[in-house]
Amino acid sequence: MFSAVYWVVITLATASFALISIISKVALSRKGKLISYKSFLPTYLSFSALFAVITTLFITRSLYINYNVVLYAALTGFIYCLAAYFFFFSIEREKVAIIGTVNGSQFILLSFFSALLFLHSVIIVDSIASVVMLIGVILLSVNSVTGVKASKYVFLALAANILWVIMWLIFYSTIPVGVSPLIYYSWLSIFAAIFSILFSIPLRTKWRSIQRYFKSKDIITPVVFAGFFNGFGTVLFSLAYIFNSAYSPLISEISLPALVVISFVFLKERLRITQIIGVFTVILSILLLFLL
Repeated sequence: MFSAVYWVVITLATASFALISIISKVALSRKGKLISYKSFLPTYLSFSALFAVITTLFITRSLYINYNVVLYAALTGFIYCLAAYFFFFSIEREKVAIIGTVNGSQFILLSFFSALLFLHSVIIVDSIASVVMLIGVILLSVNSVTGVKASKYVFLALAANILWVIMWLIFYSTIPVGVSPLIYYSWLSIFAAIFSILFSIPLRTKWRSIQRYFKSKDIITPVVFAGFFNGFGTVLFSLAYIFNSAYSPLISEISLPALVVISFVFLKERLRITQIIGVFTVILSILLLFLL
């Protein structure tokens, strides 16, 4: 059905998405609290931008875009950075299988808001899938590390998803004819890194904690790998999306069950029954978009 190149690209992108949250959790949960999400994010987004640019240059041999697109890239980069703060704040304090699953619902929200804004005929299907997804998110938030109360970190991750959806809507609606989405995303990632550095000033990020990354191989390694998989994986997914916009998001969601399994095996995370049901409910909501 698809070419061998497509399957290689989408498989690498899917594997990258599954590994980002896992590696980030490893970096943020090290004993001694040498790093926190505040100092992690500027370094992570800088490496993400670096690897996104390298991958884009390897594929397109160019980073040229006109002035107007740079302004949109700056706007979307700002939104990306803000959402990333919410997401990694949640990752630092909650189980990665839970937050990663919430993040996987991003495609549902993107499909729903696209149908709502552009009056697509599939709005009913998208609405049903969105309701099922929200039920899954609620189930994920129950009996979390905070006890029987709903976990605020789950809803912060959902807020990050909404911001990322807004970002992608702006992204895909402002790509001029003849401009590669890969180049556009590279500029977006560059601005996201710049804004994360600027945000670190009012957040009183301790620059000494950032400097520690480069003095310790054990600290810098997971940050570099997380940045690599984010920049490399997202650029590859953009390429796969060009090949096939219908099935690429669905295939990429294979990363959700993979994420749960990896977190169980390597991070020793254990989910309660309600949370496991929540994971499968979110996955079901994604499948509904293609089954209904």
